[in-house]
Amino acid sequence: MKKKETLNGSDAENTHAFNKKGKLKIIVGAAAGSGKTYKLLKEANDLLRKGTDIVVGFIEVHHRKETAEQIGDLEIIARKKVMFQNRLFEEMDVDAIIERCPAAVVVDELAHTNLEGSRFPKRYMDIEYILEHGIDVLTTVNVQHLEGTYREAEKITGVRVREIVPQSFIESADEIEVVDVPPETLRQRMRDGNIFRESTINQALHHFFKKENLSVLRELTLRVVADTVDNQFQKSFERKSIPGPVGAKEVILVCTSFWARSAVLIRKGYRMARRMKADLVILTILEVPENDLSAKNKDRIEKLRSLADFCHAKYIVEQRNDRVIGKVVMDVADRLSVTQIVVGQTHSSRDWALWSSNPVKYLLMHMKYADLHIIGWKDGGRPYSLNDRTRKNHQIGLSRDQDSCRGRLTIYVGSAPGVGKTYKMLQDANDRLSKGEDVVAGLIETHGRKETADQIGRLDMLPQQVIHYNGHRYEELDVEKIIQRHPQIVLIDELAHTNVPGSEREKRYQDILYILEHGIDVVTAVNIQHLESLRDTVEHITGIKVKERVPDWFMDRAGQIKLIDVTPEMLQRRLAQGKVYSKDKIEHAMNHFFRLGNLSVLRELALFEVADNVDQSLDQQNRFGRNPRILACVNYRPHSEKLIRRGWRIADRYHADLYVLAVVSKKPLQEKEKRDLETMKQLSEQLQATFLKKEAPENRVGEMMAKTAGELHAEQIIVGQPLPVRHFFDKFKRNPVIYVLLHAEFVNLHVVANSRGDHDEQ
Repeated sequence: MKKKETLNGSDAENTHAFNKKGKLKIIVGAAAGSGKTYKLLKEANDLLRKGTDIVVGFIEVHHRKETAEQIGDLEIIARKKVMFQNRLFEEMDVDAIIERCPAAVVVDELAHTNLEGSRFPKRYMDIEYILEHGIDVLTTVNVQHLEGTYREAEKITGVRVREIVPQSFIESADEIEVVDVPPETLRQRMRDGNIFRESTINQALHHFFKKENLSVLRELTLRVVADTVDNQFQKSFERKSIPGPVGAKEVILVCTSFWARSAVLIRKGYRMARRMKADLVILTILEVPENDLSAKNKDRIEKLRSLADFCHAKYIVEQRNDRVIGKVVMDVADRLSVTQIVVGQTHSSRDWALWSSNPVKYLLMHMKYADLHIIGWKDGGRPYSLNDRTRKNHQIGLSRDQDSCRGRLTIYVGSAPGVGKTYKMLQDANDRLSKGEDVVAGLIETHGRKETADQIGRLDMLPQQVIHYNGHRYEELDVEKIIQRHPQIVLIDELAHTNVPGSEREKRYQDILYILEHGIDVVTAVNIQHLESLRDTVEHITGIKVKERVPDWFMDRAGQIKLIDVTPEMLQRRLAQGKVYSKDKIEHAMNHFFRLGNLSVLRELALFEVADNVDQSLDQQNRFGRNPRILACVNYRPHSEKLIRRGWRIADRYHADLYVLAVVSKKPLQEKEKRDLETMKQLSEQLQATFLKKEAPENRVGEMMAKTAGELHAEQIIVGQPLPVRHFFDKFKRNPVIYVLLHAEFVNLHVVANSRGDHDEQ
């Protein structure tokens, strides 16, 4: 007798013998028609072909021919007939599934409410029962049915949600995956009659399926899955191997006291949290236990607690217990994996000099991984703040005129090699080809994967350009042949690729810009680790410096971004099966880049990044006023590149203009300093920042920084964490960062924590 295999390839007979609970996988979508059931059935058939005993417990194809065809050879468990109000209905037969006892079962419509007479009132309860019998379950749900999001979904759509799945059930899933579909694609599926019947299409397009509704639901879906991935990873064993905060999610800690300015700090932190989609924590440090406070101070604590509740923040009261205040802040930040600490500016230079336990001074000297925001006071205690306004919408390329870039750009984004970006790109291209669109393949990298190569189908493959360099023969994208052929759409894989020396342009994204300017739509693919502004985060997670990178503004140029989401567990299975790399590379990859922890955080980064892109697209509809200005101050330290990238991400979130200032001494620069300065300038220009070079004596660098910020009317200065100094305190005081802190009360100071040491490049 052939043994059954479960979802992870284990022996099903042993599983049942020990009555081990089954594994749960949930596929989440933003709306009906996103392809959840299609993906569910495709995955089930893949498992069936590999020998897994998998059956269909309940599927709703909703008259969709393509979905029905995906059932293939899957065994279908007959539904249970239920009579209700003199009408005959069909429900999932839980008892029949238990009796059949497969290794896995496919169950659609997770949020469904069962009819009276069923074993359980809710389908998620049916699934819990099936799992208890050692059977794996694959299921689907739309984001509006989740306990944690249904109220927000109701506000977005104006439609009441009646069927809700508890958050505890979602968190119990072994794997959770998102099907990401841009609103334009979903609306086109609706028009084509692939979602609802013809009689309801027009109403749906003008109500639930409005573009703005679908955009917000899509963002909500991506963030929900990202949060779930983050929560699971933070509890995992892999998390312990990476120091400091890990992941894409920001956690902001606002440090308050009994002063009236605390309310201003909390409001500032709240605005930051909203803009950065971050968790917010409010901290008050006490000398004595809260119960021993005076009535007046207890009242102040309650007011702060109420304000924290209003801002949806967690409120923490921490007793000092003989620690300096800065140490208390750091302890709380470490405990909560805080990424941003917000404090108020010191009252005066006298306070700074005389207070040996100054918390800001302590944080500047001891902070790790978490950045420090020192809020400047202006206009009677009200800090300057960045408004949610937009910056100029210009692109860098052969032309800055948006109208000249006539082609439409679509980017498929994944968390790592092997997720299926090229596969899906080819699959979608063949669908468009079958509808009469002129689609060709300009360059496709199958990496020897047969399943990917099979998806090329009827696509016309354009020849490559041959370049000889250093005695070797290379093939590159032939841009001129694409221009000459002038298709409607061209597929170009490996967006982050660097062209061989001797090519017309250095980077593939520059080739794509050129093609777009000739009125040709381009579809391309990239992994999240190649995004320029994420370089430092990826290095912190994986210990690898990624050499081939794509500027963030290029991603903003895309008309559509599609996320290809695959769980880390499935990606590791693909790797082990030889579907990602050749056999000789599998073991090394599994022990390095493809470690479960790395894949989990890279996936979280991809989910949040695409969600942020959706949010930015929605935000662009509300432009007004002059753009805020941010000034990033750099020098010759390796840390400076990180400051520029961090500055770009902050400017992007706040729709601000970024300026990069390098203050140099009047003496001639050494050759290395010249090269470093040119590197800073090139990176600044690549990220759309304005690069400024100014001269000042070494002991007046801070003065020049403050002066430049004033001239620009900058609302935030970004600097690196001061290096440790072991000499007299007066020498420490001349540090440029300290000068800005004490003399630029009109501006918010953002101090970026030092990064980890250097790592091997990939």
